[in-house]
Amino acid sequence: MAFSTELLCFSYACSSQNPDMVEKLKHSNKILLPESMLFELTKDSHDSLENKLYFKVSHKETGYGEVCGVHEFSSPPGVVHLPYHIMTSCSIDEGSNVKIELVAPPKGDFVKLRLHNSKEFSKLSDPKAVLEKIMSRDYPVVTQGQTIALHYTELNKVFMIDIVETKPSEVIEILNADINVDFDKALDYVEEEPTPPVEEAWSESKSAPSSSRAIPRNYKTTVDYDMKRFPGAGHRLGSK
Repeated sequence: MAFSTELLCFSYACSSQNPDMVEKLKHSNKILLPESMLFELTKDSHDSLENKLYFKVSHKETGYGEVCGVHEFSSPPGVVHLPYHIMTSCSIDEGSNVKIELVAPPKGDFVKLRLHNSKEFSKLSDPKAVLEKIMSRDYPVVTQGQTIALHYTELNKVFMIDIVETKPSEVIEILNADINVDFDKALDYVEEEPTPPVEEAWSESKSAPSSSRAIPRNYKTTVDYDMKRFPGAGHRLGSK
């Protein structure tokens, strides 16, 4: 089913929605659409809306946009409420007209992510569980090339993550999907400098062999040998 329309776009900060809802959705890619759109989508169809909850919100002039999920059909007539970080990414101003287009992204099977702050993220008690939970809750659909903001409410921290690559298409649904996750080098990754080889200090014990050193003719030892204990006669090893 093809569907597109134009609506006035405002961020959640400019909405009269419940403050708790605003706080919940501002770090997501979920939008609020007017109830009239729900009527338009269902008036000629008896199908469930289960596969009709993803819309591409695009800048009218440039055509650049991002695919978002729908949280509710509760915005004022003719208005779409959008997270501000998505408006910034798409260069959409408050109160401007945007194009809203219904899309049906496929289930994803692969995504490559790039953390902006891996050192901070790795300090979480269970980073993998946190990542899965927040992405499933706030980002039901992701687009290759976009940057998402994960809000970890327990610590009130926001982690920025780039969506480097997605398969089987540039826009994928991640809900109820078996997805292989790979990680690119984090933006804060610093390559360790190679350790230079350690040069051993030259010591008297490692000096050149005595055969290579000239002994002065007037050389006289300062050690008094006990000839009875150390006789001058030598014996070759293995001789009788």
